[in-house]
Amino acid sequence: MDISYLQLTTLVLAIFVGVCLFILSRHTRIPPIILLLIGGIILGPDLLGLINPGSLGDGLRLIVSLSVAIILFEGGLTLHPQGLKKTPKVIWQLLTLGVLITWLGTAGLIYLLLDFSVNMSLLAGSLIIVTGPTVIAPLLKRIQIKEKIYHILHWEGVLIDPIGVFIAILCFEWLSIEGGFLTHIWQLSYRLLIGIVFGYTGGKAITLLLKREIIPEEQTNIFVFASALFLFGVSEYIVHEAGILTVVIAGLVVGWANPPRLKRIQQFKSELTELAIALVFVLLAANLELKNFLEMGWETIIVLGGVLFVIRPLNIMLCSYGTSLSLNEKAFLSWIAPRGVVAGSMASLFGIQLMALGHPEAIFLETFTFSVIAITIILQGGTASIVARLLKVEEPEKKGWLIIGAHLFSRRIAEFIAAKTNGVCVFLDTNADAVRETQQDGRIAFQGNALSTDSLPAEITVSIGYVLALTDNRDLNQLICEKWSEVVAGNKLFRWSSQSLEIEQQIAGMGIPIWSHLAKPSQVSYDLKNSAVHFYQNNHEEGQLQANNSILLMAENQGKILFDQPVESSETTQMLLLRRVPRNLTGLLHHQHILFIQSKSYPDALQVVLKKMEHLYPDLPHGQISSMLLEKEQNFPTTLAHGVVAPHLHCPVLAEPLCFIAQIPDGIDLRTFDGELVRLMFVLFSPESKPELLLHLLAQVAKIASNPEMIQQLLTTQTADDLIQYIKTFKK
Repeated sequence: MDISYLQLTTLVLAIFVGVCLFILSRHTRIPPIILLLIGGIILGPDLLGLINPGSLGDGLRLIVSLSVAIILFEGGLTLHPQGLKKTPKVIWQLLTLGVLITWLGTAGLIYLLLDFSVNMSLLAGSLIIVTGPTVIAPLLKRIQIKEKIYHILHWEGVLIDPIGVFIAILCFEWLSIEGGFLTHIWQLSYRLLIGIVFGYTGGKAITLLLKREIIPEEQTNIFVFASALFLFGVSEYIVHEAGILTVVIAGLVVGWANPPRLKRIQQFKSELTELAIALVFVLLAANLELKNFLEMGWETIIVLGGVLFVIRPLNIMLCSYGTSLSLNEKAFLSWIAPRGVVAGSMASLFGIQLMALGHPEAIFLETFTFSVIAITIILQGGTASIVARLLKVEEPEKKGWLIIGAHLFSRRIAEFIAAKTNGVCVFLDTNADAVRETQQDGRIAFQGNALSTDSLPAEITVSIGYVLALTDNRDLNQLICEKWSEVVAGNKLFRWSSQSLEIEQQIAGMGIPIWSHLAKPSQVSYDLKNSAVHFYQNNHEEGQLQANNSILLMAENQGKILFDQPVESSETTQMLLLRRVPRNLTGLLHHQHILFIQSKSYPDALQVVLKKMEHLYPDLPHGQISSMLLEKEQNFPTTLAHGVVAPHLHCPVLAEPLCFIAQIPDGIDLRTFDGELVRLMFVLFSPESKPELLLHLLAQVAKIASNPEMIQQLLTTQTADDLIQYIKTFKK
């Protein structure tokens, strides 16, 4: 077969199979590295022979080098100083003392049992320092452990990558340099200098160009990608093996500088990283020779056992000494330390290059490292859920809420949820202005695409137990729920939909549809902003007082949120209702606002009404309201015609107007202009922000007062319901 055809087939098949296995891992929730490892071995020369990495010759080393550069540059981009500041003490100890224990402990076992040189032992030990995020992240999503343990494992995996790679590079450089001690020091220092200088300078240059927006938005991703490869190539050209350190430092510089469109760059680089992992790991797995694993002696098996059952537990016990971690938590951390893509890629890359330099132990690097990868992923990853359950370190029910749509409506909803459940509400929106406004409101908000579960930082995603999709597009809301069903249980996914429940049940989409009787969320937000509607929570009688004119949005009972469900008001139930601000007198009428009283004076009659108001609305500042209204009406009573008086007041704390009607059978002498006794009182309270509304209501009362027949009917009614019905009939 033509060698060029074989090379093309190997590359194309490796890419296609690798990507397909990545997709399969998402559906099965199996770590992708397991599928890639198995797939590569099956398709490799030892079994089916469909993928032959040997046909690539020196090109395999080049592909692995570039792939590792892409992976590590993307890893640098995702590191943020904010995350470093939040990491607990135990993580810093794992990154310092823990790294030394893993590195030197493993190297010591290899040196003593396998009789390797000190330099080769140190290199082999350095390769398994890393517990990469590409393996940890899917594992943590699956097992649902306590948030404290999650953060330790997550940040250890993220932060240890550059540290482990840096140590591995130092060990490799020292081993590959020929000459005496001073030559080693000089060559190593030179490569470090090139890597640091070019990485820092290149990262600063990329950041400067992005911040000044010299690079067009549509070319940002490919420019950053090309720049990373360029820095890698130039560093390699100047001095061999300086490129990897260069891209790690460049990624850190760009990521920490946080230039414009960084999220978009990270998403693009994340996709490239998955492609690089898919390609390189299938090729590396296919390049493995199974006989090397079968020929491992008992010494290597003891080393593997020592890594799993001695070095990792010792690492955790020493690094967690003096911390608040319980014995069970320490035991779980001791069991979970899977190695991943970076370890395998570095082992293969160094192995290929050391073989070319004539080091006979080079083949051990691949065999040993891939053995650690396979054992830790299969054994530890496969039993993680069982061990977490036995050690009782599983996460209690998550209370965090992810709300899609950072508008005023969603923020007001979040206030109720956070107050009643003690759950943290996180907002996600593509609109930068909405995200900024939400952040200024003191809330956690991120700009990103809700169709990707990677739009949030991993440490935030782990706390999400509920999703509420509140975009104006009902189809998008359904898609969002489908995507987040990978992270959140189906009965905890909620979405706004304009379709009726009957139609939704026929469609049977993911996510529970709610609030189909509401306008679009953006319209509700607009109405809230313009005080056309307002939220209120029930307050025993108050909740039932306005229930007929309100929409029940949600209720809380014993820490649980219920949507669109009729709930009986009780001491343990709190309801959030949405009420459109009434603009007509008929919309304000309620039978509990109708009074039949016996009073000898106008102030006494007002006091009766104010007492009733205080009983129904205890949260209002009644002392202030009473003094203002009584002072105003004592000097200038608002008398109308035919025995009607309309005391009124602007009240700054009200969200909507209130109207009380008092019928006074015996009447009160106020010496009105027509000489009649006051026998009917319309007491009006209006929001201070809506002065025109009070004028509108007074005009309606005046219209009633100008009709003597209507007044006579109202004075002869015996019940509140009859009085309300008469007024409604008159308005029609």
